[in-house]
Amino acid sequence: MKFLVVGDPMLSSKTLSGAVHDIFGSDTEVKEVDWKPASDDEFWYLRSQVEKLGPSAGKPPKELDEAVKDVDVIITHHTPISEKLINASNASYIGVCRGGVENVDVKAAKAKGIKVMRTMGRNAQAVSDFTIALMLAQLRNIAKGHEALIKGEWKKKYANSSFMGDMADKTIGLVGFGYIGKLVAQKLSGFDVSIVVYDPFVKEDVLEKYNVKAVSLEELCKQSDIISVHARLSEETKGLIGEKELSLMKSTAYLINTARAGLIDEAALIDALQQHKIGGAALDVFWTEPLQKDHPLHKLENVTITPHLAGATNDTFNKTPYLLLREFKKYLETHEESSWLVK
Repeated sequence: MKFLVVGDPMLSSKTLSGAVHDIFGSDTEVKEVDWKPASDDEFWYLRSQVEKLGPSAGKPPKELDEAVKDVDVIITHHTPISEKLINASNASYIGVCRGGVENVDVKAAKAKGIKVMRTMGRNAQAVSDFTIALMLAQLRNIAKGHEALIKGEWKKKYANSSFMGDMADKTIGLVGFGYIGKLVAQKLSGFDVSIVVYDPFVKEDVLEKYNVKAVSLEELCKQSDIISVHARLSEETKGLIGEKELSLMKSTAYLINTARAGLIDEAALIDALQQHKIGGAALDVFWTEPLQKDHPLHKLENVTITPHLAGATNDTFNKTPYLLLREFKKYLETHEESSWLVK
């Protein structure tokens, strides 16, 4: 079995190649190609464009035109695998070292009989940790206080000073209850909060296991003191949190997003924050990345913003290719259906 591994600035081909040899044996044939945009800013911009528009919006390395032809398996991380590349390839499988597959033309792969496998839950621990960190940072002005002190200011008054409270007794609303949502609920269990969930696919036994209550999106927006978004971005979920949902939120409620920016209507959120219709927001993902220097978010006092850091830990990057390749090897050996295969 011949592998093609496609690295990028976050996960190199050498790392991917090492994982293939560890899981499938040192004598496994592996081709290595790396996607190397001109700068980190260009990489993040192209990555965000692919997230929104699909693999055709990216600029994969020219070497892939030839490299894809004579391999059985393609392993990628963020590098876009377009319809053109898929049609030129004789591969049977494409593996993505991410939970999402926005960088792969899945429709083209299916048309050619190529199975696409993603890495479910690969950064769930990292993102769930970061989600709770953002909740606390926004609630208690941790980042804002740090920023003020760095500037030499002993600041005690903030945009939420009139309603700032404790985590205890708050209602937390989780939009999406997959790997990450479940871990957030589990990690919040020591904070003495109530948790409501909006997820049309969650089962009753799962709700009971995590001691959460299922509600409609409308009810979640009305009840929650903090709303955290953990859904997948798709045509159905694009703009899931829009003007209507924001209008239902309490004026003291916070919106947290460590998932995908497209799940929230950008214009509606900016307006809600500028007009103080909600208490504030903490965002790790943006509609265009890097975040433009003149973006309105930079001027707002009721937001905490971080540069897409939630899933970016060394632990996550180091273990991801191993998670994917172990699941792939198991599938090859047992032929049992895997939930990691994209339907």
